[in-house]
Amino acid sequence: MTFKRFFALLFILSLSVFLFFQFYHQPEPLTHGDKKTQIHQKSNSPSFSIETDFIGENNFVILVSLITSIFSFFGFTISTYFSFKGHRRDEELFNLQREKERLEMEKIQAEIQALSRN
Repeated sequence: MTFKRFFALLFILSLSVFLFFQFYHQPEPLTHGDKKTQIHQKSNSPSFSIETDFIGENNFVILVSLITSIFSFFGFTISTYFSFKGHRRDEELFNLQREKERLEMEKIQAEIQALSRN
């Protein structure tokens, strides 16, 4: 497994864990009327305040998955950069070798023609 693929999978996994714990909410009991008629409803809107996000019971998981997402994203971009740089270097080396072989073939053909004339 290449570093690029490893960091991409790690990024996807950690980002999905972060988003799951960030937007997952437990149903909160809401009371209407007396104690006999309590209605439990799930909150439809996620909270975006920093205070409530890091005070909750899943704050460690959220923080670790966020940090992992950030580092894996940078790891993916850096490994992708070096991968493209390596491919470009290999392509230039291949072109140089091909040009060298072409020149050698021309030299050999010139020698063969010179020998055939004599």
